[in-house]
Amino acid sequence: MVDQPRVPLELQLTGFAAGGKAIAHAPDGRVVFVEFGIPGERVIAEITKQDTSYIEATVVAVLEASPFRVEAPCAAFGRCGGCQLQHIDYGEQLRLKTEVVRDQLRRIGRFEGAPIREMIGQTDPWGYRNHMRFTVRRDGDIGFMEHGSHRFLRIDRCEIAHPKVNEVLRNAQGRTMQTTALSVRVGERTGDLLVQPKLRWRPGHPGGHVSSGQTTYTEVLAGQRYRISSPAFFQVNTRQAERMAEIVVARVTEARPRLVVDAYGGVGTFAALLAPRVPEVVTIEWAAAAGDDAEVNLADSPNVRRVVGSVEDCLPELEPAPEVIIVDPPRAGLTPTVVQTILDSAVRRIVYVSCDPATLARDLRLLVDGGFALREVQPLDMFPHTQHIECVTTLDREPPQIAR
Repeated sequence: MVDQPRVPLELQLTGFAAGGKAIAHAPDGRVVFVEFGIPGERVIAEITKQDTSYIEATVVAVLEASPFRVEAPCAAFGRCGGCQLQHIDYGEQLRLKTEVVRDQLRRIGRFEGAPIREMIGQTDPWGYRNHMRFTVRRDGDIGFMEHGSHRFLRIDRCEIAHPKVNEVLRNAQGRTMQTTALSVRVGERTGDLLVQPKLRWRPGHPGGHVSSGQTTYTEVLAGQRYRISSPAFFQVNTRQAERMAEIVVARVTEARPRLVVDAYGGVGTFAALLAPRVPEVVTIEWAAAAGDDAEVNLADSPNVRRVVGSVEDCLPELEPAPEVIIVDPPRAGLTPTVVQTILDSAVRRIVYVSCDPATLARDLRLLVDGGFALREVQPLDMFPHTQHIECVTTLDREPPQIAR
């Protein structure tokens, strides 16, 4: 891959790809991935990178606009890189993202006619993000690194951030010292804040309105209270996380299992919600911080057993054998060893929570080839105005063995 001069191309945009980029074809036949375009548009785009088989480019002028093109409300859109889709009407974002899931399952997973439902969108797709990480300069300015460069971009307000995140940003902007990063986490249902690190204030610039240095915060999801430590993972969109949890719980409980495994159990998010609904839950988690939180969050759930370790080591040792497993792996998806461990188990239903359709498609092909049937893929828009896509997928051992 070699950086090229910014050469303009006139392009007809014909499709949409993973990563939030429109698709076109150059005069020499190469595929062009175009930032900030919309299928159906004719644009002038500048080449940013070239390879022997494809080109990357960015829209610099729109000659024929899509009816779905809208004015992005954020002044930093296109520069900060956090959002890729603010220029597209939200309903059209949902349709295009659903098509990305369909395309990835077809191309990578080789699934024709996969049972993919329409994406579940968000009623208000702004002000949702409850966790933000910022860069801090020596002069105290707070912001992000510009998209595709090492230049600093000061940010005074983020349109997708929760209002309390923007409040911290406003009160800390230009006032901090002796830190290079700022992490802000908000409990949307509780009002709790976790601001790291413990901030020091520049002389003459007190930041008395910002409490910082907390090590944990609390959030409520579907009526269940959770403690979350600074290093532990928790969903950045509480409203959509509740909808996702509802789907996961429904898909698990309709199988009427006696024992459910919550693999990659984290802080106990799914286990705590399932505990009142199934006889027994086992969580598997190796991360110490998440495990400490789970111990607190599951203290009132005597039918939940916590196991520390990896899925491939712990799942075969469980007695009795679980009927249902929830997997919520990192973006890289399941390792081949974990896939084989599940195939070798007595599990008859898998509920797979994924944040990357490409690795999901890869893993689903392995699981289906190993004897599972793909029942449903439900995309959710956990990250409006960005390229990211979450899916909850349900698979049953073939033939289905669901109790009715």
